[in-house]
Amino acid sequence: MDEESAQVFLPPRERCFERLRLARFGETVTCVHCEKDAVVKRGTTGKDAQQYWCKACETYFNDLTNTIFGQHRFGLEEMFYTVKEMRSEPTAQIARDLDRDYEAVLNFVHKVQDVSGEIDEFDLYGVCEADEVYVTAGEKGLEDEDGSPRSRGLSKKDAGPSQQTNRQS
Repeated sequence: MDEESAQVFLPPRERCFERLRLARFGETVTCVHCEKDAVVKRGTTGKDAQQYWCKACETYFNDLTNTIFGQHRFGLEEMFYTVKEMRSEPTAQIARDLDRDYEAVLNFVHKVQDVSGEIDEFDLYGVCEADEVYVTAGEKGLEDEDGSPRSRGLSKKDAGPSQQTNRQS
């Protein structure tokens, strides 16, 4: 993606890190390993993530440690754009917007979907809208108790010639 398009499509990188820090840590950064707040800033990583050192457990971590954003080659702003657009845009369009490989974008979308499926249930309130509700009508594909597929047509299981309907003898 060229620089001009990136300014239109992508959120600024520093703003992405600020949002991630706020959502992840709140007002006080705590260690991702021991959850203590005895944390000191120690520079940045190659992806511009703030790096921290925990005085309590003497380990290093950064803004991306133990997140879905941590082990990707995409920039954080590209990943935020993908998460934002994946509900309304096809993956192929997101890949074209970012000038990235379709498979790589698709893999990231699947990873986000997998992680979001693990989020605890939440209560809906106010006005909620649902689209494309499909109601199952019939027994197609259902199996009987013995594991065999349901019978087809008008014949019945284990019916002799005299018990079958619409059959000529």
